[in-house]
Amino acid sequence: MPWQQQRQLQIKTKSSKFKIVVALVAALLIVALFWSANTISNLRLVILAILVASVGLYRQGLAKTKVITYGSVAHASDYWRYDRVITETIKQGTMVTFWSKKGGSYSLMFDQSEADIRQFFKENLPQNVALLTAEEWVVLESCDAQNDRQRQAAMHAAIRNRPQRNRLPWQKRGRRSEVTRKD
Repeated sequence: MPWQQQRQLQIKTKSSKFKIVVALVAALLIVALFWSANTISNLRLVILAILVASVGLYRQGLAKTKVITYGSVAHASDYWRYDRVITETIKQGTMVTFWSKKGGSYSLMFDQSEADIRQFFKENLPQNVALLTAEEWVVLESCDAQNDRQRQAAMHAAIRNRPQRNRLPWQKRGRRSEVTRKD
């Protein structure tokens, strides 16, 4: 399944030669340090070493319908699951952040220009996902924060101004007895 996803990649993330070397060295060290005379144990060891090495060789990136990352399964990384996709030009290329109200966010870095990546998203993102630049995201977040502060202030004002709130405990009880006497 992961290798099928690799064929779907249309824009690949930046690859780190250091990461590849570390993963391969770790895999070789696992085999060298834990090799034994037991054939079954060695088979398990080789499988584990292959898994460790594959982390270094596995590429992340963008496909037509989803983000392909380590551990992405089935439809868990489909574009429609995100609320916002934020692109930002950085020194090393372009950083893309996938943001969701439910599941937080994560970022990937690409060698391609921000214009190329934005064009790809314009063609492939569903209508419900907002494509933002870093500047647009900052403005949107500050508006959201201000709206949250106003909503919380209104809630606190409603709580503070409740008729029952400003009475002493014996005054609250007296009101109840007056209500019961009228019945």
